[in-house]
Amino acid sequence: LTSMVSLLGGSKFIHQLIVRAVLACMVLGAFRVYRSAVRKRFGVEVSTWLTLLTLSQFHFMFYSSRTLPNTMALVPVLLSLSFWLNSNPTMFIFTAASSILIFRGELAMFLGAVLLMELLVGKVTILRVVVVGLVSLCVWVPLTVAVDSFFWGRLLWPEAEVMYFNLVLNKSSDWGVQPFLWYFYSVLPRALGSSILLIPLAPILDRRTIILLFPCITFISLYSLLPHKELRFILYTFPVLNTAAAASAARFWINRSKSLFSRLFSLALLGHLVINLLASSSLLYISSLNYPGGQAIRLLHQLEAENTNTPLTVHLDNLACQTGVSRFTQEVPGWLYDKTEQLTIQELGKFSHLVLAGDKPKSFLETHKFMGQVDSFSGVKFNYTHFPPVIVETKPALYLLKKIKDES
Repeated sequence: LTSMVSLLGGSKFIHQLIVRAVLACMVLGAFRVYRSAVRKRFGVEVSTWLTLLTLSQFHFMFYSSRTLPNTMALVPVLLSLSFWLNSNPTMFIFTAASSILIFRGELAMFLGAVLLMELLVGKVTILRVVVVGLVSLCVWVPLTVAVDSFFWGRLLWPEAEVMYFNLVLNKSSDWGVQPFLWYFYSVLPRALGSSILLIPLAPILDRRTIILLFPCITFISLYSLLPHKELRFILYTFPVLNTAAAASAARFWINRSKSLFSRLFSLALLGHLVINLLASSSLLYISSLNYPGGQAIRLLHQLEAENTNTPLTVHLDNLACQTGVSRFTQEVPGWLYDKTEQLTIQELGKFSHLVLAGDKPKSFLETHKFMGQVDSFSGVKFNYTHFPPVIVETKPALYLLKKIKDES
């Protein structure tokens, strides 16, 4: 598809749309397989509510097309969980190993907790774990080393380097730290919305959900020991936690005609979906303000549309690269897009165009002219004299500068 677009003269941005659409289809296809396994194990009602809860929430759908290793790992994770629910331990171990060895090593804590349960109840033997584990090592490690070494141009096992960086060197904290309970009091309420209220009821209403909650709580608790935390790091638990919430919802919905309280609670269930949708709509708008880098490079291309044949040099600040700039957005073949970090003022001054954050533009007031500014999300303000009472606030994030001497 991307080759066809290139032949037709399409931009790299269209390539990005195609790549993300393909990834989203793979994730949603794996989710469909997982949902089928849930239907076989827990029933049609739980499967239906799992779909409704997932569609009403924001973050799982938002991340389903993002080209991140966490999103890519979702595919084998959901497939391995499907094998687990379908009582196929051999394929569970083999598929789980691919997600751990190729994409995200920390999944050993999540899927390992599932395997531990299977060992304790005797559904899988240690011998099978060892045999299938060795086969998985012989298949997945050479595959990831061969493919990634080719693209990186050096011999490496990417996930081993990542785990060494995060666990041995513990340098992930360089990217920021959060409190130990941050996943529990911040991430899960945002990711699951009001559906999180159904999870504590799940073990009471349906004891089968204990096997769903144990690996999730174990994984999130262990991962909380690392100081650096991001929502995407526990993305894999959302479908499983939603399954537990769906079991609670299904039980209330099945019993909705038994009493007045049951009828009221069934209405509350429908109402909580509306609340989730409203929250998702708000988060969708806010997220659109969280990518000033993507907006900045698009604005630069618009302002310099007449100079696409001129060999311009563009330096992209670290914030721009973290918030939307990618190779897909570097649309002009003749331009040099530079992302080198920690350059001096003199080195930055050599570029024809600068996309900078913070106070850095002040150093170029005499050598560059201001082209434009991109704002980003800064917070939410409540004003009950205004409708709607919630006001989304923004602040300047990135500035576009052009070298004065290039105007001739």
